[in-house]
Amino acid sequence: MTEAAVEVFEAERFRAAVEQTWTRERRDWLALGRLVGASPDRRQRIADAPLSSASVQAARTLYLVAAERAVREARREKHWDVVARLRRQQAAALYEEAGSSPPPSAEILALHRDALLATLREVSAVARNVELVGAACCATCRADNEKVFKIADELRTPRLPHAGCPRGLCACDWWPAVQLPTTKRRRRRPSGTAPAVAVDASRGPVEDVPADLQEP
Repeated sequence: MTEAAVEVFEAERFRAAVEQTWTRERRDWLALGRLVGASPDRRQRIADAPLSSASVQAARTLYLVAAERAVREARREKHWDVVARLRRQQAAALYEEAGSSPPPSAEILALHRDALLATLREVSAVARNVELVGAACCATCRADNEKVFKIADELRTPRLPHAGCPRGLCACDWWPAVQLPTTKRRRRRPSGTAPAVAVDASRGPVEDVPADLQEP
């Protein structure tokens, strides 16, 4: 091949790779938009538009706007499980777009933290304390595994996601803390203590035994 032919071949291969990436990214953003209730008409218009960087960005914007609207509605109705799911989805999608290379941006961490706070609010309906389910990715995550914390404290000063987690988006999570029922212990008589006795003024002390066994 001549030098000119090689240049044409390389340019064509680069164009095909770019278009393949655009196709995948636009498809993924539109699929996410469908999950959060983005307008079907707008999704179809973007899907039918000529493939370009602009159409990819339009699909991305459509998803993010629809996701924010869905989060607001779920928060207003106090559907904290829905808020947690939507925020996790947003954080994961933006982290993947950024290359999934730690550390995540402050925006992505804030979305992930909002998901974990929503989980705490959901659990607060049935418990006052939560158990931290630690991932095995780093020493910090492992150290907090199975520890129990007050929900009120964690809402004020959230410890999750763990800072500097090598996974980027810390995989630790919250579960309701299981509190075992307490049983009432019978009070034991100290060793060496004499048994209880009944006192008869005329006959002196008598052991507390059944009436039919006592002497007349």
